[in-house]
Amino acid sequence: MVTPEFQVGFLQNLQLLMSEGSIVATYKYALLLSLADISIEHGSDSGDELEIPTRWIAEKFIAYYWRQTTPFVPKGPTVEQSILLQNTGRQAAVVSKIADARAELGSSLACTRNNAQIWTPLLKQVDSTVGTMPLWKLQTVGSESFDFLYPNVGKGTSITLRPGIAACFRKFNGLIGDLVRGSWVRYVRRYNRELLGTTTDLTEFMFGSERMHLQS
Repeated sequence: MVTPEFQVGFLQNLQLLMSEGSIVATYKYALLLSLADISIEHGSDSGDELEIPTRWIAEKFIAYYWRQTTPFVPKGPTVEQSILLQNTGRQAAVVSKIADARAELGSSLACTRNNAQIWTPLLKQVDSTVGTMPLWKLQTVGSESFDFLYPNVGKGTSITLRPGIAACFRKFNGLIGDLVRGSWVRYVRRYNRELLGTTTDLTEFMFGSERMHLQS
């Protein structure tokens, strides 16, 4: 049983992890959404630990970023359409890999999943990036390790959510989704100002008009 005190602490700690000043790429947002959605799909309300293969997270990353690799078409005539920048420097590696897959097979994620020649190496590449970049850096605040979600062992092909974490992700899934997507949109708007201009429908462009499972 997850106590109310634990739930409050979970939300406070999650807010600290989401401090926008410490985020240099949108991978952290994608990772938090992945953990929340996987907790819904595979976790329980019992408060037990939940082991999550990194491959599941990679699959979620591809689903979240798939829609966002559509070039954004600005309303003004002076700026050319482009894929939204998801990093403070050059384009995020995951976005580039997914954009390449879309260029080869078209816009259908379902068709890409069914093409083993494209899907298998794409999933492997994204899995490798997840295991190298955000998975072991998510729980760093400043220079301090803050691994309340899962042990920050720094390697491996799976993580294990600590007792109570999956249950909290399940209980507050809607709230977490709204908070994470809102922060993600603000990040993208900050680093794509010239392209976006005065666009007001960025949330719909990035995530759709409703919360999507992105399985097709």
